[in-house]
Amino acid sequence: MRGSVAALVAVAAWLTALGGEARAAADDEDALIRRGVELRKRGDDRAALQELQRAYQVAKSPRAAAQLGFAEQALALWPQAETHVSESLRAEDDPWITKNRAVVEEALRTIRSHVGRIEISGGRPGANVAVNGQRVGTLPLAQPVAVSSGPVDVEVKAAGYLPAVKTVHVAAGEYARLSFALVAQQPPPFTPAPAPRGPTVLPSVPVTAAGAAASPAPPDAAADAARGRRVAAIGIGAAGVVAIGAGIACSVVGRNKFNAINDDAAADRPYNESNGNWKTYETSAVALYVAGGAALVTGSVLYLTSRRGEARGGAISLRPVVAPSRAGALVSVRF
Repeated sequence: MRGSVAALVAVAAWLTALGGEARAAADDEDALIRRGVELRKRGDDRAALQELQRAYQVAKSPRAAAQLGFAEQALALWPQAETHVSESLRAEDDPWITKNRAVVEEALRTIRSHVGRIEISGGRPGANVAVNGQRVGTLPLAQPVAVSSGPVDVEVKAAGYLPAVKTVHVAAGEYARLSFALVAQQPPPFTPAPAPRGPTVLPSVPVTAAGAAASPAPPDAAADAARGRRVAAIGIGAAGVVAIGAGIACSVVGRNKFNAINDDAAADRPYNESNGNWKTYETSAVALYVAGGAALVTGSVLYLTSRRGEARGGAISLRPVVAPSRAGALVSVRF
């Protein structure tokens, strides 16, 4: 009898402890959700996303999934937002979902207006698949991949095969199909080692910068070539300036759209879909900055080398040397 009573007491204590842990987890999740919602009202959607991700990991409740999807929607993470908002709506008996179902369903309709899907087939079983640089699984995929509307890069890689990359433009609501055929890598050709020889010194041969034997160009032809390079350098530099100016314009537009999204969230105004492409403008700005900078550097180098080549003639002398214990070349440069 005493043993039975002790066992009952132990079971009761265990159940009480489990209940306490469950209440503590619920309290933690609720606090994290409240902090995330408050951060969204302040316009800090990125910090809110981190808090709501932590809340979702506590218990993956329908409320946490919905709030996480709302934060992802504000940051234009459309496929992730669709996953979490759809997950929340599957809990039909959840009190919070029952109370807010109309709002959640309207958010899902907005999100899906920015999402397309790609069915990826072919390749090799077990090949890794990455979409826009993010790994999504291995072939064959169980279901199509949800993507944001716009250009999408798909890469398929497998050991022993050359990587295959395709880019497809997916419109909102579109169902695209991509098929891959991987090509096996070929081993490098075998090159036998050269037979040893006695010491050999070859006569000096004037060569150009590209390494080919050449005779000096006539003075007029060299001057014309230098002028042509300078004109090309100026054109490339001007294109770089234009690209950087366009990048600044894209950056300003993208920042204004992002600020407008944050202002709407802070004022509890509805989400304005016309501002959802802010990230496209920022990405375009970065690409224009890189292209413009590269053009400026290329134009500057081309201009300087054309001036130097016109002002002073140059020559490179190459003398190959081969011996049983060493092999190499003697190179002299005259500017």
